[in-house]
Amino acid sequence: MGGLVVVITIALWGCSTIPSPLIVGNTYTNFEYEFSLDLPRGWTPADDQEKALERYARWVDEDLASLVLTNTETQGLIAVMNRKKKLAYPRYLQLDEHHWEYRISEMKRRLETEVQVLSYDYHIYKDNLVTTQQNYFVSQRAFKPEKVFGVDTRIIENTEKKQMTFEWFLFPCQKDRSCQTIILLSCPEANYETNRSAFEHVVATLRGHDYYN
Repeated sequence: MGGLVVVITIALWGCSTIPSPLIVGNTYTNFEYEFSLDLPRGWTPADDQEKALERYARWVDEDLASLVLTNTETQGLIAVMNRKKKLAYPRYLQLDEHHWEYRISEMKRRLETEVQVLSYDYHIYKDNLVTTQQNYFVSQRAFKPEKVFGVDTRIIENTEKKQMTFEWFLFPCQKDRSCQTIILLSCPEANYETNRSAFEHVVATLRGHDYYN
């Protein structure tokens, strides 16, 4: 039923204004950044994203956040952040690993201006850019993006030890552009393992949808 609702929404969209994000069942769809994902059980979209970020992760750029999920019982926050890139997706395949190393170091530098960073570990999966493109060629309307890099970090925020992990995705969108999606988990360090499964569920259900093709 959820897929049918999305198809009808797209059909009615035509060339008019991009529809607002839609939740059908437990599936969240964002038409502007062309992705969908499933909401984990026990996690709810924040009515006031700014307030939720201020409470759980004040260093997250609220202007980039398209979806913020919270779980009051486990004190966890999952934020989904997006940005459109003018560079066509194939151009990113030509970038070497130094480019991604620089991106990751810049993110660390910005984080260090907001909180005390105790550890910052990362892995780059450059070959996943090709895998994502192959998935896109199979089905532009519903394909699986693969992460370009992932980061695990431990921080101190307002004297509280927290653990944060995020995965950074890039995929083709709007026919000849690229869309960036970051999925981030932040929670007290003691609750990290409890919250990790919800984060992995969101990541596993992420799908890209190029509605312009």
